[in-house]
Amino acid sequence: MKKNKLRPVIVHDKGEKRKGFFHRFVFQMADYKTDTRALIELEDGRLRYYDPFFVQFADRIANDTKKK
Repeated sequence: MKKNKLRPVIVHDKGEKRKGFFHRFVFQMADYKTDTRALIELEDGRLRYYDPFFVQFADRIANDTKKK
């Protein structure tokens, strides 16, 4: 998928802010429970799973500052 079709995100990872692109939500099953993860492509091209709590959509930040 082209990056211009993906939503830009900022991930809060161990005290650092990392930029990336959101691909989709993934549901992982472990010990008879399901966890939701966000599949994020970081700027360096690596794919990582993150807890959605730590993912912030960057296009929402831009929209929020324009409204004020």
